Amino acid sequence: MTNWKVVTIALGLALGWTMGAASPSADSQAEVEMNVARVEGLTRHLRNYPRDVDEMEHLAALYLANGSYDAAIGPLARALQLDPHRRSLWVGLDTALRHLDRQRISDEELAVRAVEFRNALNGR
Repeated sequence: MTNWKVVTIALGLALGWTMGAASPSADSQAEVEMNVARVEGLTRHLRNYPRDVDEMEHLAALYLANGSYDAAIGPLARALQLDPHRRSLWVGLDTALRHLDRQRISDEELAVRAVEFRNALNGR
């Protein structure tokens, strides 16, 4: 099960290392903090509006943009349950899998990832 709090912290650390190496500048530190705040804000929003596919897609895009490909699969899987015909979700999933050196993901694994994401939002 993915611990989304850990993913958020890891995202912040990865961004800090990527953008500022050993000693990030004030600007890069501010950008890291802003991205972490965006992840936390999106997560909070999704707790209140658990069927908001647009925001799930935004969360996944944020993870993808920052190299957290495995973390992106959960919100994409849940969004695909709600809107399986949205092409951009499939493109995002394909991007995540490609970066993880995977050619495919089973329907069963997608279902498990969606449940894990939903449970993580609810603090389970």
